[in-house]
Amino acid sequence: MLRYALLLIALAGPLAPQAREVQRLFERGRDLFEEHDDSGEAAQEAETAFRQALARDPRFAPAIAYLGFLALDRQQPTEAEAAFRRALRNDATCAEARVGLAHLHLAAGRRAEALQEVRTAVRAHPENRLALWELAIDLTTENFPSTDAMWREAMTCWQTLLRLNAGDRDAHHSLAKAYERFGNWPEAERHYRAVLRIGQTSEDSDVWVYSVHGDVARMAQRQGKYQEAIREYEALSTSDGAGDEEIGNARREIEVLHRKLAAPAPQP
Repeated sequence: MLRYALLLIALAGPLAPQAREVQRLFERGRDLFEEHDDSGEAAQEAETAFRQALARDPRFAPAIAYLGFLALDRQQPTEAEAAFRRALRNDATCAEARVGLAHLHLAAGRRAEALQEVRTAVRAHPENRLALWELAIDLTTENFPSTDAMWREAMTCWQTLLRLNAGDRDAHHSLAKAYERFGNWPEAERHYRAVLRIGQTSEDSDVWVYSVHGDVARMAQRQGKYQEAIREYEALSTSDGAGDEEIGNARREIEVLHRKLAAPAPQP
């Protein structure tokens, strides 16, 4: 028995570096895929990395699933579904493949089936960022009506994402919107302020963080914190990227708040 155990250890040893290399190639491909550059070069490099991973481990389900995502980007749903199904044959718990099938279901208007897929993915992999984001988005998409229960379920996804990465600005922003929906102004303000604290990230190409000053101002205003609201509206009106309409709206709100501050206190 001891000799058999030692043989297993000896056989398993050389496999560890290869498994690490497969994971490294997959993560490189995933990072390239998420770049979404207009030239298409990143997508081509991503496909190369996925195929290199699969050359070392043909059953590595996440890499197969990402080939499906590339097929979706190329408007090839049949090829995409085949990749997702193949990934699940190799690993029935593959979260990436479940997310891919959810995309196909949503495109066909089958929201219930999409939610079933991503909920299955999250149950199997409760810390898979792709599955958590997909579930939250599918629960709150504007293309379908969402109940308060769906929004609360999405909030648990964003909270988990923040537990995994406190600097996830998009999760803070989504959670702020959810708290605002439920009238929890202090929590909404806290998460909007986190967005401002984190600021523009290197992954962004659109300048929009400045507009969150207006969100913070609105939450402060709801709580009667008029001086803080004025400061945020002023920050918005002087931010790079603010348009004339945004600036005009901010200045009008500042005037309203100044009048409220100047008004005599109500008599008891």
